[in-house]
Amino acid sequence: MTTSLRTLALPDALAGLFAAVAGPALWAAFDLEYDPRLGLVIWILAFPIAWAVGLSLVGAREPGLGRASARTATAIAQALFLVTTVVLLVFYVRPFFVPRGSSLVSLTLVLPATLAARAAYERHVRRAGTRTAVVLGTDPAACRAAEAVGDGDAGLRVVAFLDDRAPSDARDGVVPVLDLVPGLWSRVGELGADVILVGHTSGLSERTRADLARCFDHGVEAIPATVLYEDLTGRVMADALEADWYADLPTRARGVYPLVKRGMDIVLALAFGIVLSPLLLAVALAIVMDSGRPILIRQVRVGRRGREFVVHKFRSMRRGAEPDGQPVWASSDDLRRTRVGRFLRERRLDELPQLWDVLRGAMSLIGPRPERPEFVERLAAQMPLYSARVLVRPGITGWAQVRYPYAASIEENLAKLEYDLYYIRHLGPLLDLAIAVRTALMLLGLGAPAARAR
Repeated sequence: MTTSLRTLALPDALAGLFAAVAGPALWAAFDLEYDPRLGLVIWILAFPIAWAVGLSLVGAREPGLGRASARTATAIAQALFLVTTVVLLVFYVRPFFVPRGSSLVSLTLVLPATLAARAAYERHVRRAGTRTAVVLGTDPAACRAAEAVGDGDAGLRVVAFLDDRAPSDARDGVVPVLDLVPGLWSRVGELGADVILVGHTSGLSERTRADLARCFDHGVEAIPATVLYEDLTGRVMADALEADWYADLPTRARGVYPLVKRGMDIVLALAFGIVLSPLLLAVALAIVMDSGRPILIRQVRVGRRGREFVVHKFRSMRRGAEPDGQPVWASSDDLRRTRVGRFLRERRLDELPQLWDVLRGAMSLIGPRPERPEFVERLAAQMPLYSARVLVRPGITGWAQVRYPYAASIEENLAKLEYDLYYIRHLGPLLDLAIAVRTALMLLGLGAPAARAR
């Protein structure tokens, strides 16, 4: 499958290459003693790669960022902050690639170069036109995929839904729903479609299945609706998953990767605990001065394989926030927060005591957030796949935390579940690194979860 989001890697790489070459070139023009060596070649190869990785880690190629906008500029600036930090930590400790000044010139040039390259690419895509797509089926998977395509970042334009039953309504009042009486092959030719978004195939007739194969043989691309939705949104379509979903989980979820991750959890939790100890003390004092004791709260949560454990957090709510003893979902603008608690929750600093829970093995640094048993029982009754979250060890931060705000309802928890399932499905070190980077940006006030998805 090809989308404009994926091919953004080309203008991004060209911008990084331009900055890597132009920086030393401009520096050499003003520094007559500059003597290019092998390090220049290494720099020209390394910097574009570092820039591309930085853009990916901060999510600068996500839906809505394929076009020139303030949000795009913000995401690219976050990548610049990340790559600049790496350059300062690595190249400035041992400046054996290029002179320090020339690396700064490259860093100065890369942001405007990327914005210009993306703008040029966007104009090219508009001139080339978008690909015409039809949606096979009107099931929830097909409709949600078509809705995701509607933002335009997939390079597709949905012109019709095709269904054997041919409902008379139209999705969003714009896209018509047509029957398959003349056959799928005839409809595709009639509409000039070169892409078919395929919903659930279990209800397709033998004729439609044969026509689908014929379309594929003639160069019409067929894309599963769930796959496209996942690619565009970074979340799994929970209400469209098949019964064999568990069989698709990566083998590394049960192999060496969990052992390596556990080792990293121990090392990093110890390091963070030592480095952040002054901050932990300062937060504890601020809580006491603002609203008294207790400093910490202890709550029972559901961990890996459904085992319950006690989680530790800095208290961010006023005392007696649950007077009747019944758990209440927290929200981003919760009126029960204290003054210090508001700041702690905005920066997620209330979660720092969970470094101890990581050390004792109840949690990981990265994974789905552990939920209270009362909420798990309520959510699992309405979301059959909710229990899949406990396939891995829960985390202090996770994919849902960096992609979505606080959830305060069943519907919002379903959205967060879809992000958690995406994490479990794509489990690996690169996704963990992306979550870690975005969490760090949030802690520094340089990033925030995306707006609530539809």
